[in-house]
Amino acid sequence: MTIPRLVPFTAALAALTTIFAPSAQAQLPPNILQPGRPGVPVTPGVPVTPATPSAQAPAPVPGNGQPNTLTREEIAQGWKLLFDGKRLIGMRGIQKADPLAAGWKIQNGELNLPKEVKDTDRMTGGDLVTMDFFWDFDFRFDFKMTAAANSGVRYMLTENFGQAPVGLEYQIVDDVHNSIGLKGGNLRRTGALDNIFPRGENAVLRTADPLNKVRDPWNEGRIVVQGAHVEHWLNGEKVLEFELSAKVRQSAVANKMQVPASFGMKGKTRLSIMDQGTEVAFRNLKVLPLAPQAVIIPGGETVRPRGK
Repeated sequence: MTIPRLVPFTAALAALTTIFAPSAQAQLPPNILQPGRPGVPVTPGVPVTPATPSAQAPAPVPGNGQPNTLTREEIAQGWKLLFDGKRLIGMRGIQKADPLAAGWKIQNGELNLPKEVKDTDRMTGGDLVTMDFFWDFDFRFDFKMTAAANSGVRYMLTENFGQAPVGLEYQIVDDVHNSIGLKGGNLRRTGALDNIFPRGENAVLRTADPLNKVRDPWNEGRIVVQGAHVEHWLNGEKVLEFELSAKVRQSAVANKMQVPASFGMKGKTRLSIMDQGTEVAFRNLKVLPLAPQAVIIPGGETVRPRGK
């Protein structure tokens, strides 16, 4: 009869250590190592869509304030980068399956949308949209325009399959050369809730005239949504604040806009950067999910442009 050979305890322990070593864990799928969606607020009654492995971004490395990076403080606060200067993170195209092949370009740490003469006033790269939804958020972005440029950032989106999302638009436009800003005044100029609520008189573009290249061409935009309260900021100044309510849709309809019934109401939303047929560039795209706030729709709320 053959007597089984006993394995020494130390050898067995070494074998188990090899099996469960970190190098073996690192080969597991990302969705096993990183379950759920850390950092995204969960709203009662609103289902959370699971993140796919492709939407997961590597942990950010502190950038000490350099463009397209997060500082240690921002990482601790929960900020998320959407563009790191080399690739889109957590964003995709809407009309185009591959927006970087269709028209958007990443050059010198900038997300550019160049246009040839034949492409003027024509969509090429298409709109970009975040993969994640946000309830309350602080979204910050730098933008640079060419002469007569027109773009924007949309939020509180209504999305229907096969159609471009409809939503509120933080206007980005060349106030000096584009006819929209020239004719529409503060209702259609950069920082306004486009064609709905005007920006304040304190709104100042760093380069009001993109043809004048003696000043910093980059401007800082910011959108804050907390509960029903919304703020638009431009270059460190709050230029508009209002409440989400039926009054937003009423003002849009009064300005001959065709919008859905839910337009201007509170809900979870993606954030969208628009291709409106002209050259524009972005950098420092980052968003901070804020703690969800209860939404109380006030009666008779007023729109308060700043600086008046």
